[in-house]
Amino acid sequence: MTVGFEHPSVSEPKALAIPVEPQPGEGLADIVFRACAENGFHDLWIINRLLGKHSIKQGWGHSRFARSDFDVKVLADFLGVPNGVADIERLMYRKGKHGVNFFGVEISGIELIATRRISPLSLREKPFAKAIWSIRSLSFDPRTKERLLDRCPECSSVLQYRIAGDICRCTRCGIADFRDYPQALVEVDDVDGLDFVTNLIDPETQSVCRVHDDLKNFGTGEIFTLATTLARVIQTENSGGSRRPSPTAESLSLAGSAIKGWPKKFAEVVEIYAPNKIPDQNHTLDSSLYGVTAELKKVVRKELATVLSGRTRNYDVKSQARRAATRVKFWSSPAVMEQASKMGLPVIDVLALYADRVIECPDRRYAERLGIPSGAPPMDFAAFASHRKKVSGLVSVLDAVWGSKSSRHPWSRVMEEVVNKRIGVSILSPSSKNFLESAYTADLKRIRSICEAHESAVDPKAIVNVREAKFYLRMGTGDVGALKGQGYFKDDIITMEQIWRFQDEFISPFEIRARLIVAGVKPLSVIQIGARLQAAGAKRTLLDLHRYHRDDGEQYLFSIIGK
Repeated sequence: MTVGFEHPSVSEPKALAIPVEPQPGEGLADIVFRACAENGFHDLWIINRLLGKHSIKQGWGHSRFARSDFDVKVLADFLGVPNGVADIERLMYRKGKHGVNFFGVEISGIELIATRRISPLSLREKPFAKAIWSIRSLSFDPRTKERLLDRCPECSSVLQYRIAGDICRCTRCGIADFRDYPQALVEVDDVDGLDFVTNLIDPETQSVCRVHDDLKNFGTGEIFTLATTLARVIQTENSGGSRRPSPTAESLSLAGSAIKGWPKKFAEVVEIYAPNKIPDQNHTLDSSLYGVTAELKKVVRKELATVLSGRTRNYDVKSQARRAATRVKFWSSPAVMEQASKMGLPVIDVLALYADRVIECPDRRYAERLGIPSGAPPMDFAAFASHRKKVSGLVSVLDAVWGSKSSRHPWSRVMEEVVNKRIGVSILSPSSKNFLESAYTADLKRIRSICEAHESAVDPKAIVNVREAKFYLRMGTGDVGALKGQGYFKDDIITMEQIWRFQDEFISPFEIRARLIVAGVKPLSVIQIGARLQAAGAKRTLLDLHRYHRDDGEQYLFSIIGK
């Protein structure tokens, strides 16, 4: 058997002894790698000689083939592919108007990585690599949904296309059989949205991706680039502003859902993931479209302008010292948005904390714009005692507030008592949740007394977005969107006044459960409560969103706690 052609003095063969046949989904780099291994070559140095190239440290990966010019017939004859040049031409990463060809779809050349990634579960079925595993934006196998392996699980070496060998084993240590190391499967809320993105470029997919008429004149590669760009924007917001992070399966899923549901779903996602920008700057998506073609940019920017036009928010915090307009861009201060996220409260309630001098606004310029006075203590999340396990007898602060009042919750008054340690709070740690979701207390009577004596400090006319409405109504963004679509909110905007009216008219199993907790009654699960309400004939909202007419819910509560 041939042991390799590592030395220049050895002339290269014109054709391999064992020809290869391209397999479904296999890319040019994968075929060359497999051919060298099956013919006994130790590495891919022979390809350098064959194609007249200098030594390449990382080997002949997908990105290298995309950047290299070579004689296609020489390579076809060498590999012995059954259809000759036609088999190689089909897999070539030819440069086109909008990027490089990937099985007939033009994508950005940046998407092709130099190293190998594999799906152990896929290899168990068929011992062949897939070209789509080398797409930078996809960290999983589209069919199995398994996370891709890019390092040897035994020696931690990066998988490369330089040393030839069994596709199923590490070519560095020779110990690991990748099929014995299955990886975790990605989990997303909308699998269809994820499949929409991967089907745009997956050479093995049989489904046709249908898009709105606004987008039908653009190539699938262009739509894929838009989807990955939007996914990176979503991931940027979820990761606290990291610069161009790799998209996760979840962010790709949401981006796919947004484009598949264009323009309505796109508008919802754009609004939810509005960036933390200073006033009058564009949405992050707008400034991230440099990889998108000029014509598609125009369509996207037109839709962004429609969605964000007039997107100012009435942040009336009832400050006596206000010296500036209360209508401001809702992504106007990164520091305020970050603190609101850590706190677990919508921005309008956090601004009320600043206005009431409960805590200091971290952005003085922004505070001055709203006439918010200075001199309050800074919010110190680390000042609260934390426990690794939930302490017996403590109740979630969220449940304590929601269980003490049906609407107009006085978060500013409650947080003033918490910050000044007049309400004892213990933090369940470690936790990836925000402060309020991690905060527990035994001072139920104190919280209940505050809720009975005070109301929200937020202006009734204050406008909230879908994500903020989700907090107040305790329902998913899709359900809030459905309420908007059915006209529950006047003029297609959501104000706090409308939120409170909805809370006064309807009751949720979540509120009932919180009320039972505050009353000292061991509660049923939310699902069990909903089932019992239905069994009792409680009337639901028009859209059947597990919200019941308040009179029916109060009657159910009375039957349990008598008040």
